Amino acid sequence: MKYRLSIFQWLSLVLMLMLLIIVGAFWLIYRLNVKDIQSELRKNKMYEVEFMTSQLSTQFEQVLTNTITLSQDQSVRGYPYILKFGDQYARYDMKLTIIDKLALNTASTSWKNTVILYYEDEKETVSSDSSFSFSTFSPPEQARSRWVLHMDKDGKGYYSNVVRSHISSLLIEVRISLDNLVKMLEQYVSGTPVLYDASQQKFIQGRAEFPGELMESIRPLISGARGTLSMNANQTEYLINYMKADLLDLYFIDVYPKRQYIEPINRNNRLFLYAVLVVLVGIMFYTLLLRKQVQKPVITLRKAIDRFDRGDFSSRAVDLEVNEFKALGNSFNRMAENTQTLIEQVLLGEIEVKEAKLKQYQAQINPHFLYNCLNFIQSKASIEDYQAVTAMTLHLASYCRYIHKIEQLDSTLQDELTFVEHYLHMVHLRKKEITFEIDVSAEAGKYRLPRMILQPLVENCIKHGIEPGLRPGIIKITAKEEASWLLITVKDNGIGMTEDRLSMIRRHIDDNIISNEGLGTGLRNVNQRLRLYFGKDSGLSLESSLPEGTCYWIRIAKEAEAYAANSAGR
Repeated sequence: MKYRLSIFQWLSLVLMLMLLIIVGAFWLIYRLNVKDIQSELRKNKMYEVEFMTSQLSTQFEQVLTNTITLSQDQSVRGYPYILKFGDQYARYDMKLTIIDKLALNTASTSWKNTVILYYEDEKETVSSDSSFSFSTFSPPEQARSRWVLHMDKDGKGYYSNVVRSHISSLLIEVRISLDNLVKMLEQYVSGTPVLYDASQQKFIQGRAEFPGELMESIRPLISGARGTLSMNANQTEYLINYMKADLLDLYFIDVYPKRQYIEPINRNNRLFLYAVLVVLVGIMFYTLLLRKQVQKPVITLRKAIDRFDRGDFSSRAVDLEVNEFKALGNSFNRMAENTQTLIEQVLLGEIEVKEAKLKQYQAQINPHFLYNCLNFIQSKASIEDYQAVTAMTLHLASYCRYIHKIEQLDSTLQDELTFVEHYLHMVHLRKKEITFEIDVSAEAGKYRLPRMILQPLVENCIKHGIEPGLRPGIIKITAKEEASWLLITVKDNGIGMTEDRLSMIRRHIDDNIISNEGLGTGLRNVNQRLRLYFGKDSGLSLESSLPEGTCYWIRIAKEAEAYAANSAGR
């Protein structure tokens, strides 16, 4: 007898093979991940450097812009005049005013800065720092409109920029303390940052330790607007990204040791291998357990389902000891017991649909409308208006003849429009203020649809839209063909309806069971009949707003004609 492996043996072999494939693929993916991570790290670090450099340039620009704007202040511009023609108190008061404005300007930015105004003709100095405002006049000698670094031996200092105002005798100096730049470096936690001023060849460091050997090594390599370097120091490989600020010769440099992102990957790899081994042992254990508690119940349940599928509704799943499969078997048993009841309910539902269709046909002619027409004929006959009597009689006869053709379950759109036109003519004869327009092409008029499908919509337009408004009304009926749809529109210019009522009606016409008797059945029957004839993709929808009126859309799928033919019994 030929030996065949059991499902458990096959499962064990497959698991071992999968383990070997996973381990091999893991090492390949590991190498690819390291390569991709290095590439992405370079990009991300450069994005971070670009962001910090942008912040740096923005702060310098903001401080300088605020200062130049302040030079347009009336007090700043008028100070020379006060110095020439004002008394001592006016000069002192104006100087204090300017000092207060300079101090306020300094506080308006997040960076600590000092603004100094030099009035050359008057040999006067005014600053937000009182040590300059009341000292000897000594204008700066550095280049104009350029940020220049001033540092002492202790690494302290400031950046200054001297610009000349449109007042020819006024020089404006802005000083930004290096403490601001150091604080910005301290906020950068992604790597080890440092600033390098290329014009002065000076490094500005924060509290983070920057590898000393790298400073002198990277100094001659920094050039251009941006760049990336890879260097070794103290047996450690570093990734170095740098970028130059826009307004000054200042580079933001980020140093990041590569081992910081490789070591977590190695640690995760080891954890992954351990996890694979643990999972393998667990799978082998659960395979033995599942062989007993799953395979046998599945076979029992499958046999019961096969018998049920062959039509034996008495089939039941028994002898299931495992709780989960026992619950599944009980569910199957309940399903089998309820199948007959469900079939009876479906048949009953089909009978109710047919009865609803019959009631729809029988209830189409409104007795109140008929009484009104007969009263109209009687009143017109009494005054010998035979033309109106003839017109009403002919239209009413055609109207009734079409309604009582119950043996015809459907008709063409053109026949429906002719029927609706008779109805609207009778309404117009009684109420001259109600008119109508019909615009349907001959091709669209050939489509077949359930009989009496448009009249409830037109009646709704008159009864609930135009008549309550007490103003002249018009009903427009159009039909057009699109790629795969026939769209029929019935629109009035009546009073419309609120959003709440519109939502209520939409839910009402879509429900399979009538939930609100007060909303009537006309629109709901139209929607249900359209879906019965053309499928669930077709149907009725409506839009309305106060006080613009209401619009009804009938949407019929062209490819549903075969479905409609079967539903109509043709």
